[in-house]
Amino acid sequence: MGATFKIGDPVTVLPPWDDLPSILSFQHYAHIAAIRSDGYMVQLGATFPPNRVFGPIAPHRLAAGWRDEHGRWRIPT
Repeated sequence: MGATFKIGDPVTVLPPWDDLPSILSFQHYAHIAAIRSDGYMVQLGATFPPNRVFGPIAPHRLAAGWRDEHGRWRIPT
């Protein structure tokens, strides 16, 4: 079972990304925008228009914080 997140938490969207919008395969670092019964909506900052929301994404597809593909922590801005 995945973690429990609150709105505004930084998260990393985990692979596989085949069933998600293609932008998530390039930009994995997001913030929780909304909580729904079927998953979490995530917000990406570097989109046009800015701050687009995607989802729902199941909790097991998200990792707390921002991590690279090797599990090393990145600093959210």
